[in-house]
Amino acid sequence: MAIAREYVTYMARELARQLVATHAIATPAGAPLADWLHHALTGELEVETRINEEARAILAKNETMMQQLGASYSEAFKKIKAELVRQKKAIL
Repeated sequence: MAIAREYVTYMARELARQLVATHAIATPAGAPLADWLHHALTGELEVETRINEEARAILAKNETMMQQLGASYSEAFKKIKAELVRQKKAIL
């Protein structure tokens, strides 16, 4: 995640406050809107981290073949990551 967790907490609180203040959303008193927003934001922001981990795992599994072909790790990583993003229909 490229954004600090503390900032995500702040964003969720502020977003909840602004949504309620502008009457864009109605919630019962004490509803955990900020908590729900924090969870949703965190999940979305961690998509790229999960894709990067999956790309690294694929590269590690095919390391010997890459060495034999003389493939560049960074280029292969970019291509695999792009393919995973396309397959998962993710927006980064």
